[in-house]
Amino acid sequence: HERPPFKKGVARIYEDLKINCLPIAINSGIVWPKSGKKKTNQEIKISILKPIQIGLNKNEFLNILEKNIYQELDKIN
Repeated sequence: HERPPFKKGVARIYEDLKINCLPIAINSGIVWPKSGKKKTNQEIKISILKPIQIGLNKNEFLNILEKNIYQELDKIN
């Protein structure tokens, strides 16, 4: 249930490629945690979110990306 900030490298890629970003939310961290035991009989869910259009600055992009993915993870968990 951690909410770490996203790495800034993703904003750099977004800015350099100058293409829309198609965010994807996946809840595999609930099933396969970094530490502890793997949970069995759990469903991994993947959501493809609304694209983020080109032209935002790095901070705007990161804020939108984080907000959208974390909101979706709250729904699918």
